[in-house]
Amino acid sequence: MTIAGFTAMTKPARVFEDRDGQWGVEWFDDDGRCELKIFNGSDAHRQALRYAMQKYGHFKEVQSLGEIALPR
Repeated sequence: MTIAGFTAMTKPARVFEDRDGQWGVEWFDDDGRCELKIFNGSDAHRQALRYAMQKYGHFKEVQSLGEIALPR
């Protein structure tokens, strides 16, 4: 569901840097489906943050892939 341009969700999106220096935004819905967007280039971090804010409204920036847990 979209409300005022934001995707309604129960969990925040996660912004992370992968091992190759790319930045990603992931979000899992309540049914376990995943949306994933990858950015690369010199401004990839900024692009990922902007995308997460515009698409989801709120997000959590995690330090490494080890902090990203799959939904249970």
